[in-house]
Parts: sequence; structure tokens; C-alpha cells
Amino acid sequence: MSEEEYSEDEDYVSSEGEGVEGTEEGGEGQPAQAAAPVLGPKEWVGLSSMPAATQSALLETLGKLRERNVNEMTVIFIGKQGVGKSSTVNTLLNERVAPSSPFQPENVRPLLAGRVAAGFTLNVLDTPGLLEGDSVSARGLMALRAALNGRKVDAFVFTDRLDTWRVDNADKAIFTSLAENFGAELWERTVLGFSHAQTTPTDGRPYEEFVNARVEQYRKAIRSTLNMPNLALPFALIENGSRCKTNGNGEKVVNDRPWLSDMVSTMVEMACSKDGYEYDHGKAGKKLDPNNKHKIWILPLFLFQAFVLRPLVIGQIRRDIKKADEKKQRAAAAKH
Repeated sequence: MSEEEYSEDEDYVSSEGEGVEGTEEGGEGQPAQAAAPVLGPKEWVGLSSMPAATQSALLETLGKLRERNVNEMTVIFIGKQGVGKSSTVNTLLNERVAPSSPFQPENVRPLLAGRVAAGFTLNVLDTPGLLEGDSVSARGLMALRAALNGRKVDAFVFTDRLDTWRVDNADKAIFTSLAENFGAELWERTVLGFSHAQTTPTDGRPYEEFVNARVEQYRKAIRSTLNMPNLALPFALIENGSRCKTNGNGEKVVNDRPWLSDMVSTMVEMACSKDGYEYDHGKAGKKLDPNNKHKIWILPLFLFQAFVLRPLVIGQIRRDIKKADEKKQRAAAAKH
């Protein structure tokens, strides 16, 4: 994929630990390097700054994959703009790798952050929003395409806000576009992530009841829109706010549960339950190009027109002419 299609966060560096830029021409009399350095993930330094209980829980959860001889997991965050994808990436890594201020323009390219801890590599990708006005963003789909190309994905996290009260037609259009462009397999590997989870239900119902209602509303909308009633769609609660409650161990909690380790556990369960998703660049590329839509029907339709429709039309015209001539002949004979 080209540089215009894809970007890495500034901490995704060469395997030798040096920056991704080559040596400047003239430095120590050496010309600039023609070849780009080999890229690789850095140590997960943000992990050591997390509460000890969170560190232990995350390493134990990721260890479930290592028990299966899997030493790497790749997760992609997808969804609309402003729902907390970038903030969740930052919270997960405990580093500011993605711009997440409401006053900053959204990153228009997917951003990769790879981190290594205890011999395990966690790759996290943040992608641009999938909505432009009231329509699905073609640029967002192309950016997701760039993120997926040549990469095996263990879990997708489709992110939306918990404190949003409905699923509208724009949401359903996104559900459909993802399935059409990237296959139903994407949804089979999707975790629903609900941000702004530290919210108070406005109707006074118990929190768990409110969460279950919102989750089932979303599941029902996706399943019915895609006509896939058996989609599992597990969910995770997310709260990136600085005022998030903490427990006695210093872990950020939602409804008395440490939400970060719970979210990673849900991702790992998804990774363990299914083979990784692999994107077919050729097939999806054709689907993403509106000029290729329905091209498969051109030749059959041409042959049908040439060998079936045309003879039928010509035959009918000849029969009509013959009938008209016969009618004229009968009229002329009647006069005489």
C-alpha cells in the first residue's frame, strides 16, 4: 500500500530502534539511504504505567493466545466520526498515538500502532469515520481498505456511543456497505464497543437493564439489516473520560467492572473463536469501484439481446407487416 493510503504512528520504528526517516544527504559525507528501514513495533512502554492489576489482567488475557502458539493479535477500530475510536486506542495503549481532540481534524488515513510486551505483539489500527454527511464515506471505505490490505485481522471493534438512543438509516447504510465491500465475514469477527459508558440512564431504569436494551437494539438492527440472524456480536463497555471511576486497585471501572481488561478479554475470545479475517484486495477493489458494478451482466445481456430478443422483435415486425398486407388485399378484393 502506498504512503498516500496508509500511515503508521510515529512510534512504529525500525527493528534497530531508529526513526523511520533515512539519513540526510551530506551527513558525515554519506548520501541519503535509498531503501526505507524495516519497520516493526516498539516495546509497550505504556503498559508499565498502568495499575498493577490492569497489567496483570492484560498479560494473563493475552497469554491465552500464547497458549495456542499465537504471538500476535491485530485489532481494527471502525465506526462513525466522534464516537471514541481514537480515544480508545490511546487508552488501550496508555499512550497518545492518535489525535483525539474534538477541535482537531480527523486523521484521513488509517493509523497503526504496534506494541510488544512479554514476547507478544498487539497491533491496533485506528481508522477514519465511515460517515460523510448523511451518506457512507467513500474515503472512509478506501481508508479501511488500505488498512486491511495484506493484513490478517483477529477482531474488529465497531464503536458507537452508549448514550445515543437510536439506530438510524445512516447507521444501517454503514452496516450494509461494510458487508458489501468487505464481506459478511467482517461482521462475524466484530465486537460492539460502546463508548461514554459512564452515563446515567435518563429514564431511571437500572444501568444493566439500560445497557442490555441498547446492545440488543444495536444487535437487532445489524442482524435484520444484513439478514444475518445468527451473528453473535459480543460487546464491550468503554469509558475514556478522565473522570472515570476507579476501584481499590486503581483500575478504571464501569458498573464496578475494570472495563479495559474486560474489553481486551472480549477481543481475545473473538480471536480464539475464529480464524483471522483476510481481506481479498482484488475482489473488494472491484466492489469499491462503482464503475465495475454489475459488469458481470454485460456479456449475458448482449448475447440475450442479439440471439433471443432481436430475432423475436424482428419476427414480430414481419408478422405485423404480413397481417397488414393481407388486410389490404382483403379490403381491395371486397371492393371488386
